[in-house]
Amino acid sequence: MPRITLFMALYGVLNPSLVLSALPGPVAVPQDEALAWTHYLVPLPKQVAITAKLTVPANEVAVKVSGADDPLARQAVKELHDALGRSEDAPSPTQPMFTITLQMGGPDAEKLKDLKNADQAYSILPEADARQLRLVALRRRGLYYAGKTVQQLIKAKVHAGQVEMPLLRVTDWPDLQDRGLWGGDSSNHLRWMSDRKMNYDEQISHTGVDKDKRCYVSYPPYKQRMIDEGPTYGINPVPVVLHLEQLKNSGVFDAYPQLQGKDARKGAICYSNPLFVDILSQWLLLWRAKPGVKEIDVWLAENLQGQKGCQCDECKKEDRNILEVRAVIAAWNKAKLKQPDLGLRVLTSEETEKSNPRILKELPPDVKLWYYHSLFTYNTSHKPMIRPYLLDAIKEGRWVGVCPNISALVGFWTPMSSADFVHARMNEFVDKKLFGLLGYAVPRLYYTFFNTEAAAEWSWNAKGRSPHEFAFSYAVRQGYKNPKLFADWSDALGPVSWDVYGSEWPSGELRGVPKNVAERLRTGTLRELGYVLWDVYASPWGDIKSLQQLDNDVAQADRALEIARQLEVTELIQESLVIQGYIRSLKALWELRAIVKPEGVAPKDRDAARRYFKMYVDSLEQSANALPAWEAALPLRKTDDRPLTGKPVGVINKAAEQMAQFATDLGFDLGK
Repeated sequence: MPRITLFMALYGVLNPSLVLSALPGPVAVPQDEALAWTHYLVPLPKQVAITAKLTVPANEVAVKVSGADDPLARQAVKELHDALGRSEDAPSPTQPMFTITLQMGGPDAEKLKDLKNADQAYSILPEADARQLRLVALRRRGLYYAGKTVQQLIKAKVHAGQVEMPLLRVTDWPDLQDRGLWGGDSSNHLRWMSDRKMNYDEQISHTGVDKDKRCYVSYPPYKQRMIDEGPTYGINPVPVVLHLEQLKNSGVFDAYPQLQGKDARKGAICYSNPLFVDILSQWLLLWRAKPGVKEIDVWLAENLQGQKGCQCDECKKEDRNILEVRAVIAAWNKAKLKQPDLGLRVLTSEETEKSNPRILKELPPDVKLWYYHSLFTYNTSHKPMIRPYLLDAIKEGRWVGVCPNISALVGFWTPMSSADFVHARMNEFVDKKLFGLLGYAVPRLYYTFFNTEAAAEWSWNAKGRSPHEFAFSYAVRQGYKNPKLFADWSDALGPVSWDVYGSEWPSGELRGVPKNVAERLRTGTLRELGYVLWDVYASPWGDIKSLQQLDNDVAQADRALEIARQLEVTELIQESLVIQGYIRSLKALWELRAIVKPEGVAPKDRDAARRYFKMYVDSLEQSANALPAWEAALPLRKTDDRPLTGKPVGVINKAAEQMAQFATDLGFDLGK
């Protein structure tokens, strides 16, 4: 070691400030580099400016907490250590070259009070010496989210023991108060959700009464993770009491047969009997006793299959739905005598839809309402989702959230990577001032990572990135070799898949009403583009309003497939083949509608008819073949995972067979 270097090293031990002053200073970050760095952020903060950076050894970065000895703050520290590549118990540097301080409260935190959802808001501020970042929040969750933002930037720039520390200013807050999921395997992905600043999870619980008439509640292990691990990651775990007409296997009616509604389907409850209030209140208390559980969601009856509720003399005097919600409120009030801080949420359904305005008036102000309807919120339609009476309730101060699908369809597993669809949905919810998102991302989260991450993005910051910008940033975070090309793919295919699934194609073939498209073509009852039966059933092209839109969708699907092949990502290629097959089958069907009449096909049109019959069948066969190939290519899929695309493949093949049979009946040979 040269003498001058040795001297400086020895002198630095005695005078550390001299060493720090001798270190290289911060380097300005050009605007294009700052923008590239923000691609690693999800969601994009409302206000963010990266002006400079400092490169230091990762083990010379100190992380400390000021003004908060809180489990969530400690978790933020742990995660920041992880991002730096340091173990949790690694010694903190005595004279750090850079310091990250998490601060609860103080003058800078006070400035956040006027922001929406201020309890989750945060600021990140550089100190004057350019060797410190201060993460500031009013409450614990805001502090945790400040840590998430810094983590994402650190992870992008840590390599070989060195890290580029950003000097930035951020002010950020979420648009929706609650941003989460229910069901599926969401409880297996709590850290994934948390890293995207989602803060809510629900799982259906098992609630019952045993043979000794004792109430109990339970979860299988994978759902129990929601309670055991959710609070660690800033996620509220909320157990669900299942739709109240679906308790027939809970033991309730074995223990108390008098609760079975008179002249009603099995499982319908007599709400005039106070016994049910007692039982429900015990379930609520049992769940409230679990660590971290502050609220319970009670789901109102979903489907009585056209049958009425209890027809006893008392019950038949009132709307069944109103009796039900009154029983829920009575049980909650009874439980609050023992647990005054117990929170309650109520989820609506198609059964309650007509009664929902009255239900809203029955609910106390501090009860939160999730809006759900299996037809109106589980769809991919371009139509707005939020009903006028819900807007009125929000204006009156009512807490209202919504439970929509995040995946393409529910119960019909097929790919959809559509930033445009999710962007529109989240912006509707934010613009209409809803408070919460309870997304349904099924069958497993990895089937719909893209859409779910997009939901996390825009439920936090609806007016931030465009769909193209989000797709580009997603590709950066995924490590795709050409993010621009991926964003182009998303721009091309996303709107097409939205049109297809918004038209319930081909899932609408499952319904008895309207009849399958081959039969409607045969009988001349296939309606025009844009037609939606009873304003509900959109199959086959209810969200495709014009021939120009249809032709553009075909062209864009072709373009998306070409881009996917350039990207050389198998699941993107197979998804493109699925969607291309769907939209080309609709194009063929539209052309057939013009030339196939109930009396047959005119001689001059027979060549065209054969061509379009074959195009329809071949296109659906392409989708049917690509669908399981897409599923098999999903990155997190295990070889022993049960395949879930068999049902849609069966529907698609049947639709192709029905049309092929019709073509045969008309004398066409569709042989290869």
